[in-house]
Amino acid sequence: MASVDSRIEQVTVYARGAAVRRVASASGPGIVRVAGLPVAAIDDTVRVEVEGGPVAISVRVAVDAVAEGASEQSAELRAARRREAIATAEVVRLETALDRLARAPVVVDDEGEEPAAWAAVVAARKSVVEMRAAREAALRTSLAAARRELDDAHRAHEVIAMREALQGNAHEAKAHELRKHVEIELVGSGAATLHVEYQVAAARWAPSYVARLDGEAARFELRAVVAQDSGEDWRGVALKLSTAEPARFSQLPELAAQKIGRKQPEPAKKGFRAAPTGADALYADYERMWPRPAVAFGGEAVLRESTYEGRAPSAPEEAFAQQVWDEDSSHARGYPAAESPMPVAAAPMPAAAPMAMRKRGGGPLGAIGGALAGAAQNIARPSTGRASAPAPGGGGPADFRARAEPVPAAPQARLDYGNLVMAPPSSPERGKLIAAPAPLSRGAARVAESLAKVMQLALPPGHADEWDHTYDFAFASDGAVDLASDGAWHSVALTSRAGTAQLRHVAVPREQQDVFRIAEVENPFDGPLLPGPIDVYDRGQFLVTSEVDYTPPGGRVAIGLGVDPQVKIARNAEFREEAAGMLRGALRLFHVVTVDIENVSPRAVDVEVRERVPVTREGDDDLEVTLGKIDPAWEAWAPAPASPGEPKLRGGHRWRITVPPAGKKQLRAGYEVRIPAKAELVGGNRREP
Repeated sequence: MASVDSRIEQVTVYARGAAVRRVASASGPGIVRVAGLPVAAIDDTVRVEVEGGPVAISVRVAVDAVAEGASEQSAELRAARRREAIATAEVVRLETALDRLARAPVVVDDEGEEPAAWAAVVAARKSVVEMRAAREAALRTSLAAARRELDDAHRAHEVIAMREALQGNAHEAKAHELRKHVEIELVGSGAATLHVEYQVAAARWAPSYVARLDGEAARFELRAVVAQDSGEDWRGVALKLSTAEPARFSQLPELAAQKIGRKQPEPAKKGFRAAPTGADALYADYERMWPRPAVAFGGEAVLRESTYEGRAPSAPEEAFAQQVWDEDSSHARGYPAAESPMPVAAAPMPAAAPMAMRKRGGGPLGAIGGALAGAAQNIARPSTGRASAPAPGGGGPADFRARAEPVPAAPQARLDYGNLVMAPPSSPERGKLIAAPAPLSRGAARVAESLAKVMQLALPPGHADEWDHTYDFAFASDGAVDLASDGAWHSVALTSRAGTAQLRHVAVPREQQDVFRIAEVENPFDGPLLPGPIDVYDRGQFLVTSEVDYTPPGGRVAIGLGVDPQVKIARNAEFREEAAGMLRGALRLFHVVTVDIENVSPRAVDVEVRERVPVTREGDDDLEVTLGKIDPAWEAWAPAPASPGEPKLRGGHRWRITVPPAGKKQLRAGYEVRIPAKAELVGGNRREP
């Protein structure tokens, strides 16, 4: 079996969860092992694609512990620590040499019979002093350089350690830490490129946007916030963000057959075939050969289990793939690892088991594709093959192996054939297909905690991750992306496109004496724009943060840019009453509205001024509203209601004009309301403020 290194080349983050794609190089024939997968990888989603001469004939996923000697440090951090240690040793060596040189005597007693000449003694001492000074100067120069190297190595070590501490919780596997691996059996010779894809559940994303305006030109940027806690950092990967939900169950439609002839009644659809009558009699010999004695335990009757030390199993179900999964198990999906002990038979846990037995283990994880199964039956960790009562008050060790009752497969789960196994003879569901038990490992609690952390993570202000699934689309990043596995939000720039923008101004002077600027930007992407916040810049200056609603490809997004202080507007109204009619039996209420617009900017602006005139109700024959002189002409305006329950606007009109640079425009509209002379309008006859 050959073990190959792999790297992550692409990640697709869905609305819930993510698909990770790894690439590795191998050669066949033989079994290739791709190790280092996180425990959060969902076994049922593992897919393998082989490019080259060999062909994959089998794929197996398993869990194993990292061997002794594995380091939890990265290669960069180990190199930094090694550099610091070498620099420290060099400083110590030079300081020791200087200390020895300082303690070395210059003059030594001469033990010869005849003393040397004084001139020779002076010359000898002078040469020794010079040599000692030269040696000390060289050592001090080397010591200064060594201390500078030590300072640089120490700072580099601190920087790398701090960076890796902030990168996330992904790390190289520690000794005895559980990791998953994929074993691929290849037939055929030659080199091959392996693509291994799997899904993880702890990942989410939400979109955001940036619009950079420069006159009628616009640059639309697609961004996103992404959070993931899969247990591995995604470094330098091609990122895709998809609106799909791969774990969502959907049933394929059935196409009715088109037949020519007399109509016949539809045949009854066949459901699941019922178990044959008398199937329980098939296990009579088994019950006689391997009876299950009951012993007293805490006031309840439970089945005694036995462990096997160094001998073959004596019951068929002991070799069955449905095994006991405890905290120290290294199994995955019913396949025992090579170094794992003999699987032990497990009896159903009584429904009224004591609480002390239920407190020993953690709840098992179900298939993480949809969600982690919480509040499942707990597991008691075995210690010996004998049953004993726990200490009073609970919490004592359980001396037997117990396992949660097998759960029969639901009708929908019965279609998941790869996750169904035959129940063992000791199970009440024997003779039926049940859902395969999920493994309980030391990483199960970590996976459950990571999933809950990511799914309960509060979205940044203005963001949304719930969309209408009219159709699904994936947004791809232009370059490589780094995402740490820390369960926190990270802002990612995906792509940008050039587009066009139309700037216009909208004013409702009856309500407010301000002119608002609006930019209509065309959606330049091939996919839809999802709801989310958008930051707007005008010629490099930040203007406002607005919101984007769902916009299809090719649609236009209206973005409010706030009040334009360079466009002034003022509204004035005139009112007068006149008696009308042959007998002066009616009143004519004349209203004249004047709107003055001034543009002090150096550019021409398009302004839309919205007005409203009174309308009559059905059945009010005594009231009459007539439009007078409108200069310039306007058009009727009836916007769509904001919500289905709101009534449609009546009497709305608008002007669309262009005001030149440093220019003025005046708008004038008049209307007449005719009422009986003895009547008065509710609120007063003057309808304009």
